[in-house]
Amino acid sequence: MQDQPSAAPVLLTRPQGRNAPLAQALRQAGLSVIDAPALAISWLDTPRPVARPGDLLIFVSGQAVTAYFSQQPVSWPAEAWAGAVGGATAQALQAHVPPARILSPADDLPPDSESLLAVIQARGLRPGRVHILRATEGRDWLANQLRQLGWQVACHALYRRDPCVWDPAICTRLASSEPLVLLVTSLEALAAIEANLQACGVSWPPALQVVTLHERIARRLQYLYADQPDGMLHVTLSSPDGAALFQAIVAASRQLSRRT
Repeated sequence: MQDQPSAAPVLLTRPQGRNAPLAQALRQAGLSVIDAPALAISWLDTPRPVARPGDLLIFVSGQAVTAYFSQQPVSWPAEAWAGAVGGATAQALQAHVPPARILSPADDLPPDSESLLAVIQARGLRPGRVHILRATEGRDWLANQLRQLGWQVACHALYRRDPCVWDPAICTRLASSEPLVLLVTSLEALAAIEANLQACGVSWPPALQVVTLHERIARRLQYLYADQPDGMLHVTLSSPDGAALFQAIVAASRQLSRRT
């Protein structure tokens, strides 16, 4: 009987503390895991807006949820709404906000501002005050769209994301010809990874399987691979919850091993 190819190792790049449960599950499934955060998260000592009846507070990430409620441990007003850009953020909100007051795209929709805006409009909320809780940098698309619809929009930076400097050994491993699965969940993380490779004087590998959350990240990767005509890039889109990421990574790892 011919031996089955071993699964390709996995490089997890989410911020420190976000990878532990997923890494444990992947190791239990027999995969080798490299934990290399691309971004470092730090909370900002800035005022948090107080949710009032009729307000809509939009959380752009799980980090925004943590940053807000760590300094705002109060009961959620009965008539206030909480918006979550994706399912993982919505799940984090459930520890603080009644599920019936959480607006979030369905699991089969992209976890992005466009999907959340459609949910807000479908709910038929009357324009009022909206607070967008985010990092120091991010897309302004949703804020602009809500203003055009008559909402009073305020953006609040609760945390910052700084690129991590990788050990050269990690860059060398990523750039090698050995198969590897890369998990990257934001354009900012992708930019940090690209900067690390450039700083180490290496380029993207000839074969790479990426698991990511959004088509915008996939398009950026395809652009980066445009100069590698013989490159073998495969991108898998996944929802952000842990179970979906686990399944997508395991499948991608085995597929990449078979291809190589």
